[in-house]
Amino acid sequence: MTQLRGGGLSIFWQTLLLLLASVAVVFVVTVALFVWSPPPRPDFNSLSDIAEALAGRKIPRERRWRVMVVPRDRAGPVDLSPAASDRTDADDRERRLGAVQRSTPPLPDPDMVSSDIFTARLAHRIGVPIEDVRLFFEPDQRSNMPFGRRGDRRVIVRRGEPLFFDTVVAGLRTDDGWRVVRTPPRAWLASWQQRILMLFGLSLLAVIPFAWFFARALAKPIRRIADAADRMGANPQAPLIVEEGPTELRVTAHALNRMQQRLSAYLTERTNMIGAIAHDLRTPLARIAFRIEGAPDEMREKVQADIEQMRAMIAATISFVRDTGNIHIVEPVAIDRLLADLTTDEREIGRPVTPGRIEPAVVEGDPMALKRLFQNLIDNGVAYGGGVEIGVVRIGGEAEVRIADRGPGLPDKALEAMFQPFERGEPSRNRATGGIGLGLSIARAIAQEHGGSLILANRPGGGLEAICRLPIRG
Repeated sequence: MTQLRGGGLSIFWQTLLLLLASVAVVFVVTVALFVWSPPPRPDFNSLSDIAEALAGRKIPRERRWRVMVVPRDRAGPVDLSPAASDRTDADDRERRLGAVQRSTPPLPDPDMVSSDIFTARLAHRIGVPIEDVRLFFEPDQRSNMPFGRRGDRRVIVRRGEPLFFDTVVAGLRTDDGWRVVRTPPRAWLASWQQRILMLFGLSLLAVIPFAWFFARALAKPIRRIADAADRMGANPQAPLIVEEGPTELRVTAHALNRMQQRLSAYLTERTNMIGAIAHDLRTPLARIAFRIEGAPDEMREKVQADIEQMRAMIAATISFVRDTGNIHIVEPVAIDRLLADLTTDEREIGRPVTPGRIEPAVVEGDPMALKRLFQNLIDNGVAYGGGVEIGVVRIGGEAEVRIADRGPGLPDKALEAMFQPFERGEPSRNRATGGIGLGLSIARAIAQEHGGSLILANRPGGGLEAICRLPIRG
């Protein structure tokens, strides 16, 4: 009995470690982005921004926020001039105000309100009468206090400057009509939302290599076990599965190996028993043949014919047992050349065998066993169909060999039964009309031992064809 080899974590622990590693990577990337990325900047328009957009010029502001720029070495003089970010504050906003010329004054949206104080201050900033100015806005802040009124909405005023975080509509009367400005719609993705998406994207990119290596390491032994199990189903003498990988897969491989060993031992014992029985039957048959020599001629001839038939069946049975389940030679076999040689040999002795479409294909197997497989199919086609046509094509990863005749065919329900041992399409047991019914059984057994398949099918227009599929050498 094979023993389990050590090494390799279980699937449970591998999965758990992958999840923990993924969480750790996501956490590290998240912290790094929050530490090094700038904080989200509220996008708003002040009353001075609205005045400048309406007037179409820079307007001196009552209060300017000034930024002190400190040199890196902290040894030089301090620059008290407005910083670049202060001077271009209106240029890098996501919702910059745009002005259009209209013939009618602007109208508010349903949720907008107006304020005489703010309108008057706007007119003062521009330097025009209040009658020439319109200002409508949406209050930005909703009260979030536990006992605040639900309709309580406010406008932030900071250092005397109203700040509008939502939509604003304003208008200025000019000689050509009304100059109207309006806050553009919000972007589908704000800059802070784009940074969050970048966070998820970077986290995903960081985790993908771990997940890929984990999936590959887990899928490789599973695929190897599946391939080995498929080979074992076709040939119990196939090599055992390598017991490696996670604990669960090593246990599975070990169980499959033990099952294959028991199955192989059972088949070997059964084969030896059948061969022994068939071999031992030769002795009583010989005694019967000797004792029948003194019988009348008519009886002796009939009994002798039965004895010869039984000997032929015993010989075929021994051959079947000997030649199936014992594929030991595995080498590349060019199916196209093997079939071409068979066709040439058959035509040299005058048998009606013609080549069809033959494509090059190489399989792994025993060349003698494969030759016997196709020879049995040719013999059946010639015996029952009067002649065959041989072809081979590549379909996906398989070589499909078709040996077709134009004989009477078979009922559909009898096609699969023809592969049973001692089953014949011709119901009599007359040796002159065919074999004893093991040719197709041997052919299918050889095909399955090579990981392939063999079926029979009726041809359109009459006739029968044997279709053998074998895996192409990878």
